[in-house]
Amino acid sequence: MLKPIIIIPSRLGSTRLQKKALKIINGQPMICHVWSNALKADLGPVVVATDSEKISNVIDAKGGNAILTDANHHSGSDRIYEALSKFDPDFHYDLIINLQGDMPIFDSGVLQNLVSKIRSEDITTLVCKANFDEISDPNVVKAVISWDKNDDDYGTALYFSRMQVPYNALTYWHHIGIYAWKRKSLKKFISFPVSNLEKTEKLEQLRALENGMIMKVVKTKDHFIGVDTQKDLNKVRNKIKNQSESN
Repeated sequence: MLKPIIIIPSRLGSTRLQKKALKIINGQPMICHVWSNALKADLGPVVVATDSEKISNVIDAKGGNAILTDANHHSGSDRIYEALSKFDPDFHYDLIINLQGDMPIFDSGVLQNLVSKIRSEDITTLVCKANFDEISDPNVVKAVISWDKNDDDYGTALYFSRMQVPYNALTYWHHIGIYAWKRKSLKKFISFPVSNLEKTEKLEQLRALENGMIMKVVKTKDHFIGVDTQKDLNKVRNKIKNQSESN
């Protein structure tokens, strides 16, 4: 049995939407929404890995676990490995769920389903069908997948791009940036230098593929809203406001 831990990388210096982790949504900083949803999955401890005392303080105030990490990490995966090493030096946890800090709305059952699908691969991640508007949107990462012949909801990732790939596809797959890492695979990944394709596409998962790591994908019907722009933030604020009013 694998023992999961959820780690949420959250840095203050976001470029497209400054200090987005601390943007207020329905009275709370965005990072608190992500953290509280992760707790609902009830898979294991939830840790926020951050380069900012401000982010750390808001999680501490909620009674959560926040680990301060180096501000110079190349990727979120590098950041979560440092936090993991500090939080769990005795190796109690061997499955690391990397949950993005800019996804404030999601059903915690999606994380449970992801964990239930894990087999022998290095990394497992999620995809959903891309909407028409997402296909040409460079902020939406598309996945090229070889689907399993015996399981329609499970496949192997071949490539990821911000472009419309594969060419002339009937269905395009929107990659959701949530990863389940075997601990030894995460350690191996952070030992690799930043790869050429990773630099080109600005997608860290390509470092894993370029170095021969096996990444499986699991389908989900849920569409996650990643907050990268003010438009995304407005959309999330409206959705959470409507949800709270209906309750």
